[in-house]
Amino acid sequence: MTKLAVIGSGLMGSALARAFAAAGHDVAVWNRTHSKARAVGGGTVAFENLVEAVSGRELVVVSVSNYAASSELFSSQAVASVLAGKTVVQLTSGSPADARGGLEWARAHGVDYLDAAILAYPAFVATDYATVFYAGSRAVYDRHLETLRAIAKNSVYVDEKIGSAATLDCAILEAYYGGSLAVLHAAAMCQAEGLDPKAFFAQKNSFLGLISVTADAAQGMIENNDFTGQQCSLNTHVAAIEHIVRLSTDARISSRFPRELLENYRRALGAGLGEQELPAVFRTLKQD
Repeated sequence: MTKLAVIGSGLMGSALARAFAAAGHDVAVWNRTHSKARAVGGGTVAFENLVEAVSGRELVVVSVSNYAASSELFSSQAVASVLAGKTVVQLTSGSPADARGGLEWARAHGVDYLDAAILAYPAFVATDYATVFYAGSRAVYDRHLETLRAIAKNSVYVDEKIGSAATLDCAILEAYYGGSLAVLHAAAMCQAEGLDPKAFFAQKNSFLGLISVTADAAQGMIENNDFTGQQCSLNTHVAAIEHIVRLSTDARISSRFPRELLENYRRALGAGLGEQELPAVFRTLKQD
């Protein structure tokens, strides 16, 4: 059994705290609004005072609105003193720069620090659908892994670089949000042309398969810095995107998304990459 504290009692913080408690750990919870901490339940113990909440706890998990809120909480010398020699796992969403700032603070106060990112909705915490990425000291991660698996059996150590978990999280989320927008725009095109979107969604495996094949090809091409091939040139892909823009315009739906796609792909043509494969666009994305 681990004595730990979960700071933040929003939807995610509450789910994390209850998962730790359900796994048999001694869990203290704290929230700026104490009534929210009391409402967590599930065998957790709510504290009104932050110093008291983290005192005597070997592990402190933070899940608040943003890094600024976290920094404000830990700016107290009393809190920093109590955390010395303990481990803080930062599960607040942020950027790699935020993670580096957190590590700088931790080192200055003698605190072990892991930056983490959870890929799950609160309802999926502690289920097979949850994944948590961790960055920082491998030794610190290994020391707490058994406890941390209470919130996600799929706990993934990314790298010693403290910003690596946030980087991977942002990369996956970009693929998710960008892909989701593409799917929704595609459904809007179908509906605008009088085709039931169900016909499009029924082909889910077709377009997901294309994405998977392209991702596999891109990995090797990026590693080898060689984007030549005999499958389909960027010139051909750009012509296809132009059809999508025209359809959107003719159907009088938003063409903003496909036009943005077209602009990025045409930029690759302007760089002389038209005869190479689609992943060659990567070369033009490495600079603004």
